[in-house]
Amino acid sequence: MTRIDGETQVVAILGDPIAQAKSPELFNALFARHGINAVLVPFHVAPEWLGSVLDGISGIRNLAGVVVTVPHKVAALVFAARLAGPALQTGAVNCLRREMNGEWTGSMFDGTGFVQGLRSQGCEPYGKRVLLAGAGGAGTAVGHALVEAGIASLDIFDMNTASAARLIDALRLRRTGAVIGEGCANARALHDLIINATSCGMRMDDPLPVDLSAANNHAVVADLIMKPAETRLLGEAKARGLITHPGRHLLEHSIEAIAGFLNLLSALEVRENPL
Repeated sequence: MTRIDGETQVVAILGDPIAQAKSPELFNALFARHGINAVLVPFHVAPEWLGSVLDGISGIRNLAGVVVTVPHKVAALVFAARLAGPALQTGAVNCLRREMNGEWTGSMFDGTGFVQGLRSQGCEPYGKRVLLAGAGGAGTAVGHALVEAGIASLDIFDMNTASAARLIDALRLRRTGAVIGEGCANARALHDLIINATSCGMRMDDPLPVDLSAANNHAVVADLIMKPAETRLLGEAKARGLITHPGRHLLEHSIEAIAGFLNLLSALEVRENPL
């Protein structure tokens, strides 16, 4: 049980919905493990209230910061006075640190967390041919991290064609050597890695975000959704004998870096205590 007293540092996680969030469980376990007097609590915030909420809580002196989840990762960017790390490239944030003057500094850890999570499970992205469904905040971060990791190609699909086009253009401008193109919601035999970065799958009656009928028998199918732990997409992949990669690996490999960014965990502790 987390101890709460007058010196407790508070971290909020803002999302809509929020019931699926695994951050409270994992962050509070991290704080307990390191003896940090801090607590992370969930707040259900609809998009139209995001600005009012961030403006209101910015004056709370013992608020270390905010973790940002669906659907606020792009919208929250405009509230950051400064951007750090991958947020400068991705145009989205999943964490806002409260500075002493009440301003927000934003950063993004989804992409690096996803790549580290892949590697922890023995899936090296270098040279892989990837299909990415979803070009929102998380999908954009994952796309940038994958090209940095040296993938061979990336096909991008989003129902919002403008979002997909923006990400395609941004990644092509980086000139990393990866072939970046427009994809569709169908896996092909050439894809080594298939990723769902949409919210489709949070409910078990959601349609499949990607058709796996033509997928490579050796493909890895990843879903960024945390709850349910096994989405319909992962269940379909498992039924086809494909390797699955659930969303928890991204968060498990992001929380220490986020805690460090919020000044709740020292850089030395982050390096010396890998998950």
